[in-house]
Amino acid sequence: GASFFSEGVCPKRKCVDVARNGNEHEIADLLESELGGRRCEIVNLSPRPELNGKTCVADEYLPDSNQYKVTLEARSKDV
Repeated sequence: GASFFSEGVCPKRKCVDVARNGNEHEIADLLESELGGRRCEIVNLSPRPELNGKTCVADEYLPDSNQYKVTLEARSKDV
């Protein structure tokens, strides 16, 4: 997959450490998650099939459900 971080400029681990040291734990968690901050396509969402195929940005990983809280690109609405 794609990568946000060039190891020569700001390695991912360093960015996470800077966020944690600045007491920005939500940002650090997002950086550490697999899809955090990335553009994605919603798939297999059976409770809301009308959202399948929509483009979004992964905001927060929800470990209890193994899902992500996302923001749809078409409008600023959290899902």
